[in-house]
Amino acid sequence: MNIKICGLSTKEAVDTAVASGATHLGFILSPSRRQVSPEKVAELTKEIPITVKKVGIFVNESLDFVKKAIQIAQLDIVQLHGDEDMNYINQLSFPVIKAVRPDQDFRLYKEVILLFDSPQGGSGQTFDWDSINHEHLGADYFIAGGLSPENVGRAIQHFPNAFGVDVSSGVETAGKKDVVKIKSFIQKVSLASSQQLFAEFLRITGKLNKFKISPYLMGSLAIEQLGNFFTNPDDIDIQLEKDDYENFAKLTEIMEDLGYQLIDLHEHKFEKGRFHVGFANVETIDSYANIDYHELQQNKQVTKERYWFPNLEQSIKIYQTAIKDSWRAGKLKDQVILNKLIDYQKRNNNER
Repeated sequence: MNIKICGLSTKEAVDTAVASGATHLGFILSPSRRQVSPEKVAELTKEIPITVKKVGIFVNESLDFVKKAIQIAQLDIVQLHGDEDMNYINQLSFPVIKAVRPDQDFRLYKEVILLFDSPQGGSGQTFDWDSINHEHLGADYFIAGGLSPENVGRAIQHFPNAFGVDVSSGVETAGKKDVVKIKSFIQKVSLASSQQLFAEFLRITGKLNKFKISPYLMGSLAIEQLGNFFTNPDDIDIQLEKDDYENFAKLTEIMEDLGYQLIDLHEHKFEKGRFHVGFANVETIDSYANIDYHELQQNKQVTKERYWFPNLEQSIKIYQTAIKDSWRAGKLKDQVILNKLIDYQKRNNNER
């Protein structure tokens, strides 16, 4: 799930958002009590990972101002909160998030990410979630407007296909960004998103079990089954034994019956809404991380569905390998997860 913390203006808040798992950082570059300059954005973000997107928020600014701000602040995305139309957007030739009210005709905006917000953006007020027929919404979209650590889980349940959630005043105290609330918001998003993904994994597993296939749950979603980890998984990573993995016709039939479509034949990836499922051959885990996949079958399951996942020691070995894997391009998330696993192991050892 994408998580955007908006209205940032201090290094402490930026660093907290990044360390806690935010995927997007929002900086207001138009008149506002939260306004910062493009130069300030560049200063605040010069050390953030390239995987975290820098978003500049503008309201009815001239194209020249926006284009200059993009260069100075080194933005990744522009967010427009005014009356900007497609003619304006097309002249930017840049990734755009367009804020809209639920009562607007958002179909006018093409090839942009939508952001559904309250009529008064930044007011901390929610809008009527039932006013959006999101089931047939083709575009990616953020949900904003009055979100907080207390209600963001319900928002994610209501909008299961949302591209992400956006918060500003909901993580403030007395008008200032509150690092405790930022951490809490991101944890609540991760928890709600993980619950959705895990429920979907169990649905897929139930179908696979009917064909005598027992999957292996891997990746950050598997990590969250070990303890109180908040990893914000963004996909469902499933590994199968070689014969099941290579029976691609049967696997495709099973996934299509569940409403998925194939999006990558080479990497065995399927998609349904915001759910992305990737399959791999579990037997390669030996050459990858020196783990016999049969050892994974010793790990406890807590549901009636038959599946396996790595235990703590095996997960540490996998992520120690992942941080050295050039194919993963040094993902910050891998190192964060590894650090959490090692800390968890130390706590367990100290408690014995």
